[in-house]
Amino acid sequence: MKNLRVYGKPPYLLALLHGGPGARGSLAGAARELGRFRGVWEPLQTRLSVPDLLEELHEQLSGAAQPLTLAGPSWGAWLGLLYAALFPQEVKHLVLISCPPLEDKFVPQILQRRLALLPPEEAAQYQHAQAVLEHRADGNLPHALETLQRLTQQTDFYCPCEYDDRDLEPDETQYAAVWPQAEQLRASGTLLAYARRVSCPITVLHGAQDPHPVQGVLEPLQACGQNVQSLVWEKCGHSPFAETYARDKFYRFLRQA
Repeated sequence: MKNLRVYGKPPYLLALLHGGPGARGSLAGAARELGRFRGVWEPLQTRLSVPDLLEELHEQLSGAAQPLTLAGPSWGAWLGLLYAALFPQEVKHLVLISCPPLEDKFVPQILQRRLALLPPEEAAQYQHAQAVLEHRADGNLPHALETLQRLTQQTDFYCPCEYDDRDLEPDETQYAAVWPQAEQLRASGTLLAYARRVSCPITVLHGAQDPHPVQGVLEPLQACGQNVQSLVWEKCGHSPFAETYARDKFYRFLRQA
């Protein structure tokens, strides 16, 4: 199958959905590690709309002999949620890793939590760079992007450890095309409407120090009537597979999920 990497030995009952949108290949390191213990699929999303990405994912996973565990970080968590709602017969367990808030009312907390982790001068740089990118304010776009990436590395990790990301192929075009669509799904309530349709067990894996508040995931899901299992790890930011104190717990959970 095109744009589908396979790790370990069959049966292949775990699929890892990359974040971003556009962080293609970012989970190859995690897939390699988990492939030592179980069969893993790593679908690589290439299309430029949410419906097309769901169609692509359905094509990639169509060879599964039985229902899968879907696990995705950040945007990958949303994609997994949408997929589990549309194809309930194909998903036995949905794992939302470092999931962004499912309702708009929680979104301002992300910036607030990030700014609180930065010294005042760098907090001001972050806000300016964000304004340049989001509102096309006066400024150097490449420099603003570099500034946000650099400062987010500081705010979104608690204690980073070595992680194999040599296969990461950032796709800025995909991000620019898909993320506004995803935000609209959240703003319109459509994302929660899909959440109500998920019939498989849901587990939320989240870092206590992740700027994305875990309440923005748990509270909306519970309001939708979902009975959610949650594991919230201390000393962990937005990428548990690359965090010193959460890495082993993360892999231990997914080896069995």
